[in-house]
Amino acid sequence: MRTLRLSLLIAGAAAIPGVALSQDAAPRTTDDYVCAFAGDCPDEEATQEEAPAPRAPGSPRVTATRGFSLSEPGTARPRRPATTQRRATGPIRTSAPRTPAAAQGQRVNLRLSFQSGSAKLTRAAEAEARVFAQSLLLPQLANMHFRIEGHTDSVGSRASNLSLSQRRAQSVADFLVAMGVARDRLEISGYGPDRPLPGTRASAGENRRVEAVRTS
Repeated sequence: MRTLRLSLLIAGAAAIPGVALSQDAAPRTTDDYVCAFAGDCPDEEATQEEAPAPRAPGSPRVTATRGFSLSEPGTARPRRPATTQRRATGPIRTSAPRTPAAAQGQRVNLRLSFQSGSAKLTRAAEAEARVFAQSLLLPQLANMHFRIEGHTDSVGSRASNLSLSQRRAQSVADFLVAMGVARDRLEISGYGPDRPLPGTRASAGENRRVEAVRTS
């Protein structure tokens, strides 16, 4: 499940700027961004327990994956190790295995939408950007730097698209700074229609996007 969510995060099933985010798109969490940029991904499957096998009357119960022997009523029962989970406003500590640290150059489509023809974030986009900002303040990402990239499709003049992509990237960076992210951690680039997504036509709406790229 975690692998699937990470794949979707990196692939960037983006909402088209100027259009509200899809209602069936799962909201992202700080866990998702930490997993994508730092490689700190809880292995959810490893924490799930299998159903116990049939046992003889009077024999102790042992879980299939954890190996804890649960005593019969009236005797002391060993406690399972506690695990805390990260919420949108704080760090996480988990006993589950983690993947190796992600490399520099990792990019994520932020799935942000804008009012038509402008660099003003929609309310849905502000909610998405707020979670990203909270992620950048967590210890796992706090020392990293990012490039905020604006992209457009090829509809219209290249000059106007370059300007729009730059203004949208700047708008996102300004929002992150307002949420507490240090400005010197962010750089801004607007590429207009020059970098369409692989396998898409330059005029395709999917190319209207803002991406965050880890630079250090």
